[in-house]
Amino acid sequence: MSYNWDYLDKKSYNNEIGHYKFRREFNFIISNAKNNFDKILDIAGGSGRFAIPLKDFSKKITVIDINQTAIHILNERDADINTICDDFIKTEFQETFSLILCIEALGYFTNLEEFFNKIHSLLTPDGRFIFTYNNPSSWRFLLRKLKHWKKGPYPYNEIKLKELNKILDKCNLNIENMSGMNWVPLPLSSNSKLVSFFEIIEKIFRLEKWYSQSPWILMSVKKTPHNKV
Repeated sequence: MSYNWDYLDKKSYNNEIGHYKFRREFNFIISNAKNNFDKILDIAGGSGRFAIPLKDFSKKITVIDINQTAIHILNERDADINTICDDFIKTEFQETFSLILCIEALGYFTNLEEFFNKIHSLLTPDGRFIFTYNNPSSWRFLLRKLKHWKKGPYPYNEIKLKELNKILDKCNLNIENMSGMNWVPLPLSSNSKLVSFFEIIEKIFRLEKWYSQSPWILMSVKKTPHNKV
């Protein structure tokens, strides 16, 4: 399997858009983890885009990714981070985690109820699960599908926000906080200096709160309290 999201690749994360995404995602993680840094699991964590900087907060980080090249790159970058090269759904874990991440990877999982049930089983009672949700109601999603149509069926599993809420509730998970992002009207490979300008526009108009149209939504969820009626 090829690996196109290496941290050195200027067409993916090592460009202005990639730096913008990292800032927004990493700041959201730190702000919403509620100091649950004891043990971290990074699902589809690739070559350590988040795992490596999170070492400033935790010494117990596990990255699981199905891509051997990504895991190999991470092992070379930092041998102290525990890695698992396997399918998250098929992997049996012998421990629970206080913070679980799944950044820009939710769409790869076809059975979301199965996925979130597993998250629930792996999360400590007061832990947090933080992930990115690709909003199919947004303008960017429509453009993405139109761009992809020549390649065949759209490969990602995206559901409406209302449906996502129902699945989370069924899996006894509760959304604690959300933040919209990726309003920048430039390709994800862009290295334009205008990215910073559009980032400022996002902040001025508080677009992170316009959930119905936010192209991506960062979410922090926790286990539903037992006393919830």
